[in-house]
Amino acid sequence: MKKMKAKSKLSAYADTLWLAIGELIVALLVALVYLIIKRFDYTVVTGGLLGSAVTTVNFLILSVGVNKAVNKYIEARGDREMDEEETEKFASDHKMDVQNAMMKSYIFRMLMMIGSLVLALLTGWFNVIATAIPLLAYRPVMYAVEFIKTKLGKVGD
Repeated sequence: MKKMKAKSKLSAYADTLWLAIGELIVALLVALVYLIIKRFDYTVVTGGLLGSAVTTVNFLILSVGVNKAVNKYIEARGDREMDEEETEKFASDHKMDVQNAMMKSYIFRMLMMIGSLVLALLTGWFNVIATAIPLLAYRPVMYAVEFIKTKLGKVGD
C-alpha cells in the first residue's frame, strides 16, 4: 500500500514537471510571436510566467487532491473482503466525501485562474493575453505530454 502511494505521488510530481516544461514552451512561443509582431515588452514575459505558474500549480493541487481523496477512500475501505451489497453501501456512504473534496479543489483552482487574469488586468504588470494563453493551453500541453510519454515508452520496449 505504501509503495502504491509513493509511486502515485512520484507520478503526480513527474507529470507536473512535464506540464511545467510544456507551459514554459507555450510562454516562449507567445513571447516569440510578440517579438515577431514588434509588440514585445516585459509584461509579455511576466504574463507568460504567471499563466504557466498558475496552470502548473493548479495541476499539482488537482493531482495531490485527487490522490489524497482516493487514499482516504482506500484507507476507509480497508483490506477486508466485502460482498457486493457491502461494497455498494460503502461506495454510496463515501461517494459524497470524494465529490466534496473534488468540488472544493475545483472551486479553489477556478478562483486561482480568475484571480490571475484579474491581477493581470488590474496591475498592468502582466500582459493579459500572454497570461491567458498558458491557462488555455493546459489541455493541448497535456495531450502533447501524453503523446510524447507514449512514444518514449514504445521506443524503450
